[in-house]
This record gives sequence, C-alpha cells and structure tokens, in this order.
Amino acid sequence: MRSQATAVSRRPERVSFARQEIMGVLEQYSIGKIQSVREMVAGSTESPKAVIECDRGKLLLKRRAAGLEHGPLVGFAHEVILGCLRAGVCVPPLIGTKINNNSMCQIGDKTYELFVFIEGVPFDQSVGHARQSGMLLGELHRAMDSVTTSFEPTVESSVVNPQRSMGFDFPEETHARVHRILDYGLDAHRANARPTAIVHGDWHPGNMIFDGDEIVAICDFDNCRIGSRDRELAQALVYLSMMRPGGVPVAGEVQEVPAEACMERIGAVWDGYLEMAPTKPSPRLIGALMPAVLLDEALAGDPAMMRSSALVQAALTKAAWLDEKSPEIVRALETR
Repeated sequence: MRSQATAVSRRPERVSFARQEIMGVLEQYSIGKIQSVREMVAGSTESPKAVIECDRGKLLLKRRAAGLEHGPLVGFAHEVILGCLRAGVCVPPLIGTKINNNSMCQIGDKTYELFVFIEGVPFDQSVGHARQSGMLLGELHRAMDSVTTSFEPTVESSVVNPQRSMGFDFPEETHARVHRILDYGLDAHRANARPTAIVHGDWHPGNMIFDGDEIVAICDFDNCRIGSRDRELAQALVYLSMMRPGGVPVAGEVQEVPAEACMERIGAVWDGYLEMAPTKPSPRLIGALMPAVLLDEALAGDPAMMRSSALVQAALTKAAWLDEKSPEIVRALETR
C-alpha cells in the first residue's frame, strides 16, 4: 500500500480574474455604469469572485470552477435557485444577460454567474445562529420538493465510501476504526434512509449570510444534486456544532471544542430543522452518519495534493469523538 497520508500538503493557489475578463463578461449585462470592481477572496480557490458596484446596485460576479462549469449542471442549479426564490427561500437572485435574459454567461469554455450581492455577517457560532441554520435547511428541503427541473442533475454516487481510506497508510488499528465508522454509517443509511431528493450539496457555515440574529441568505449552489438529505443534515450538524475560533468548519482543523457547546448546537440545529423540514429523519441514522460524513469528507479527493497527515489525523480525532458520543447524541435527538 502506498503512503499518501504522509505526503507534503500543497495548498492550491487561488485563481483570480483578469480585469479584461471581468469587463468582457459585464458587457453581456445591462447594469449601467460601473463604479468599482473588487476581488472577493472567499470560497473555492478555483472559483474567482468579484464584487461589482454599478448603477444596478452591488453585484457578485463568479466564474464557475472547472468541472462545475458545464451548461446542464449550471442550468439545473439555476432552476433550483429560481424555484427556491419563488417559494420564498432567501437565496441571492440571479441577474440575466442582455440577450435572452440567460441566467449564465458562457464565453469560450468558461461559465459565469452574476448575482445580487447580499450584505451580512458570517456564522457567529451561537446557539441562535445554529437554530436559524437548521430552520433554513429544513425550509430549503421543503421548497426543493416543489421545484421542477428540465436539466438532468448529478446524482450522488454513495452516501459514504468506505474504500476512500485505502490510499492512506494508517496503522492497522486506525484502518479498522475508520472502516467500522464508514461501514456503520453506510449500513445505517441503507436501513433507515429517506428517499433521495434535491440537496444543496455544500451546506456549511461559509455559505450562510446573517444579519444580526437572522439568516438572510444561503449561497453557493454549485454542488446542487440529487442525493441524501440525511447526509446533508448530518454534515450540517457536524459543521455547525464543531467549530474552531473564527467560524471555520472543523474538517481538517486541530482544535478541540467543549463537548457542552457541541451538544448544545447539535440540539439547536436539529430543533430548527424539524420545525421546517418536510419529513423527519431517523435520530439513529443521523448519529451514525455524523462521524462517517466527517471522515468521508476528509478522505475525499487526492490525498497527495489536498490533504496532509495532520489534517487527516485531526478529522480522525473529531470523528472518534463523534463516534464515542453517538449514543448520547442519539438519545438527545430522540427526546427533542
């Protein structure tokens, strides 16, 4: 077995716009005079963004990352966004092009989107924000059930993939634990899962915008697809309850969080979700999926390029904590 967990981690360089590129794209829109253009350093390093101030107001220009720029994928996501807007869900409105009011602008092999820019602040790790995030996820899932799409979506291949750890040179005991957590999550999903449906695909605090105590928007539908809502909820519970200072998700971060704070936010997200969701998930399934999803996320991709041994070990530590706390988490969810 080759050792990839010990490979040197190389952080990918952030892709930027060329000014001429921005001007060429903006010419495709009726936005009036441009006052300023400012690069926005946020989100995927492969998807450049710029804040545009113009007669139309403040807008966000985004180039889709490679692999997510294909017309049908973007078209599906835009149909979901428009459907959610019609249902009253707070998502950033799309701006149409001058010709044909297209929701995307394609120039060469690149695809661009222009949105109304939403002002706000990030997730503050409070119980109130956690509950608001759970409510929005439930509201989003309910709204997505009414969305009609004409483009063929991407379909999630598996809720978790136990084979992902095979590329890492873990000690035998670690391999056994990783496989047990992933296999248990997969088995629990097969036995208790709700039917697959449209999901956001990237539900974490960095894609949420707050104004005071209220959430005002959820953004980044680039990974919108048909998949497991149970996985998406488990991911939300992990990312919104186990955080490091500054509001960054814990996947790959060496930073312990007090158990009490974690449990309190887990309950808040769950309560908010149940208040708005179209169907109730199984607490036992969610308890099994939380550590499995965290590991699955950490082990995904090319370990030599995207992960270091420290990052993977941090995820293993967090997943082990969640695995040990799973009975307590399940009991807490069952009694709410």
